[in-house]
Amino acid sequence: MAAAEPLIIVDLQRAFPIPPKLVTAIRRYAARFPFRVFTRFENPAGSLFRRRLDMKVCPPGSDDTELLIEPQPGDVVFAKRSYGLNARQIARLKRRGVRRATVCGVETDACVLGVMFSLFDAGIDCRVKTDLCWSSTGLHGVAVKILKTQFPPLK
Repeated sequence: MAAAEPLIIVDLQRAFPIPPKLVTAIRRYAARFPFRVFTRFENPAGSLFRRRLDMKVCPPGSDDTELLIEPQPGDVVFAKRSYGLNARQIARLKRRGVRRATVCGVETDACVLGVMFSLFDAGIDCRVKTDLCWSSTGLHGVAVKILKTQFPPLK
């Protein structure tokens, strides 16, 4: 099987106040990839996100989880209940031949970082398109510094 290099679009969904220009830019950029992997954050009752972070958005099945870019045939959608991808989701990517991926989306300082670390830890070479990431917390710049340190560009 030939190696596949998808674009992983993290949590681009209705619950978050994502700038429309970012959604348009990601949609345009995504057309370059053989397939896209969308993550959809879900926050069930009793989760640590609810208990520790007082985050009330994204109950499973709610309008909050609606993706802002429509997946196309061949794309993958993962329901994500953590910052990063779980072992089952990583295994599915590997079965599709994914050895390298580009990541973009929201929140740069939380789920984008989490997805990057989970991919890297699983042996998938990952890079981040920082100009196609965003954070509502004001921590985007700090997160970009972390990303550039932990995942430097290829030389």
